[in-house]
Amino acid sequence: MPTADQAENLKAFKDQVAAFEELHPNITVEGDETRFDVSTFNSLLVGDTLPTTMIVPRTNIQQLVQNEQVKDITPFIQDDELLSQQNPVLTEATTGTDGDVYGVTTSAYTMGLVYNRAIYEAAGLDPDNPPTTWEEVRQNAVTIAQATGDTGFIIPTSNNGGGWVTTAISNAFGGTVETVDGDDVTVTADNDGTQSALGFLNDIRWTDNAAGSTFLLKYGDVLQAMGAGTIGQTVVGADQYYNLVVVTGMDPDDVGIAPMPQSDDGLGALGGGNINIVNPNATADETAAALEWIKFYYLNRYIDEDSAVAFAKANAADDLPVGVPEVPLFDDKTYDQYLSWIDPYINVPRDHFTAYLDSLGKLPIVNEPQIGAQSIYGALDAVVQQVLTEEGTDIDAALKTASSNAQATIDAS
Repeated sequence: MPTADQAENLKAFKDQVAAFEELHPNITVEGDETRFDVSTFNSLLVGDTLPTTMIVPRTNIQQLVQNEQVKDITPFIQDDELLSQQNPVLTEATTGTDGDVYGVTTSAYTMGLVYNRAIYEAAGLDPDNPPTTWEEVRQNAVTIAQATGDTGFIIPTSNNGGGWVTTAISNAFGGTVETVDGDDVTVTADNDGTQSALGFLNDIRWTDNAAGSTFLLKYGDVLQAMGAGTIGQTVVGADQYYNLVVVTGMDPDDVGIAPMPQSDDGLGALGGGNINIVNPNATADETAAALEWIKFYYLNRYIDEDSAVAFAKANAADDLPVGVPEVPLFDDKTYDQYLSWIDPYINVPRDHFTAYLDSLGKLPIVNEPQIGAQSIYGALDAVVQQVLTEEGTDIDAALKTASSNAQATIDAS
C-alpha cells in the first residue's frame, strides 16, 4: 500500500481496493506497507505476520524457493489466460528447478547506458546518437572530460552497487558470474568478460583520466551526480527516470537512456524487477484471492483501458512520470495498446529513449545471479574499488579472490 505522503496514489490504491471488492464480494483486501527485507523476512514468516502476498526483488526469489519460503502457485495459474500471456523471458526467474512456478512478475527493467544529454551537447556529442560499443563509450568519456571537465564515465562502487553494475558490464562482454546446476552453485566471476569489464574501467580511470576523482560511490550518489550535471555517462537500471527527475531534480530533457553497449560476444542486458509471491502458509482460497488481486492491481492496466487511465491520471496528478521506459510484461501489441490508452497523460519525453525502446524485444535479457547475488556483488565491490584506486591492480588475482570469497559465503548459507 502506498504511504501517506503519496496522497493521490494512496487514494487510487483505496479506490482500486473498493473496485476490486465490488467485483469480488467474497474477497477482502487489507493494505499493508510492509516491504521486503532479507533480514526480517524469515521473522515475519515464522511469526505469522508476513502478508498473504508481497513484492520481492527478482534476485531473491530463487533463494526463497530453495528455502521453501514461498507458495507453489502452479495449480492456480496454469490455465490462467492473463498470466499465460506474460513475456516468457520474465517467467524464467519465477520457475524453480522442479519446473513449478513460485511468483508473478509485476515489473521488470534492464540495465542501460544512462547519460546526460546536456553534457553531451556541451561536449559536441550528439545526444540522439548514443554509443553502441564500449569503445565508443570510452571515446565519449574522454571527449566529455576534456571538453567540459565533467566525469566522462563512472559507476557505483559500494553497497553492492559496484558488483551489480560490473556484473551487467561483464554480461555485455560475454561473461557470467555464476552457474547453477540443480543444487550446485558455482561462482564464476573470474571470467574473461568480467576481466574485460574491469579492464575497461581501469583504462578510463588510469589511461584516459576520464572517471572523475571520487571512487567510493553508492548507487544513489551516482544518480545525484547525474542529476546535478557532473557525470556524463554511467550504467544503471534503465528504469531510473523517476529517481533522476523526481528525486534528484534532473531536467527531463537532459535524461538520456540507451541500450547496454555490447561487445561482439555480448550476452545482452542484465535484467531485474519485482515479483509478487504468496505466503507459503496461505490457504488455497487465500492463494486464489491473492492472485486475483495481483492481476487486478498490478497487471490489469495493461489489458483494461479504465484501469490504465486511472493509474496514469493518478500519477499525473501527483506530478509523477507517466510513460517511463520499461520492459513490457506482455507482448508488443498489448503494450502498444496500453500506451495508446495513457497517451493523454504521458509526460515523459519518450523520443529521447528511442534507441533503448527499440532494443526491447531484440537485445536479450540476462537474468541476475539467482542464488546469492548480493554475496557476489559485495565481493566484486572490493575489486571495483581496488581497480579505481590502485594503479596496476592485478585484475585476474583480485577476481579469483572475489570468486572464492563469494563462493564461501554462498556455500555457508
